[in-house]
Amino acid sequence: MTAKKRNEELAYEKVKRAIMLRRLLPGQRVTEEWVSEEIKMSRTPIRAAFKKLGNEGLLEIVPHRGAFVYNPSDKEIADVFHLRVVLESYAARLAVPIVTRENILEMEELLAEEKQAYEAKNFEEFMRVNALIHSYPARLSENKFLLQQVETLNQWSDCYLILKDEFYTVPIGEVKSIPEHQRMVNAFRDGSLNKVTEAVEAHLLSTLSDLSGKRSVFN
Repeated sequence: MTAKKRNEELAYEKVKRAIMLRRLLPGQRVTEEWVSEEIKMSRTPIRAAFKKLGNEGLLEIVPHRGAFVYNPSDKEIADVFHLRVVLESYAARLAVPIVTRENILEMEELLAEEKQAYEAKNFEEFMRVNALIHSYPARLSENKFLLQQVETLNQWSDCYLILKDEFYTVPIGEVKSIPEHQRMVNAFRDGSLNKVTEAVEAHLLSTLSDLSGKRSVFN
């Protein structure tokens, strides 16, 4: 990796980490000059980092105004999650008839990894495992087009989690996603199509409810 690429990656990680840790809040303006002074780096790699963060949906680049931490509307979040309900419920219906004992054990292992990541307050690892849990039924279905769409929507949802989820302030005993994911796995173990789709829909709508209208605790 060249020095230029290393600097771009460093700038990217610094800004993304600041957003994840709520040091930069949705709607807040982020200038190249400020980041340059903070991390002692020229503006060229920072400009490239801003572009990458913009492509990922974490920054909004406004011509002649600058970069702002993205602040998605409640409608945008709802649109994504309602579509996820449709696609992930469909994936679950395809997966139920073919799920094996080994698949259940793999899902249980993902749940254990998710809990471990939450206890360690490792947000990036938590999101990685969360995405695997949600894409697992689509992966079982062997429908590559369905899997692609599920993963794309998961990536958008990751942005909303980074921007709005209260990961760092909610104790593990109060977090909803872990028991909701367990309910999904239990339904797969029971082989109940209705229970699986109900668990998937209930979990996604619960997450949507928590993210909609969410305001940072630091405001």
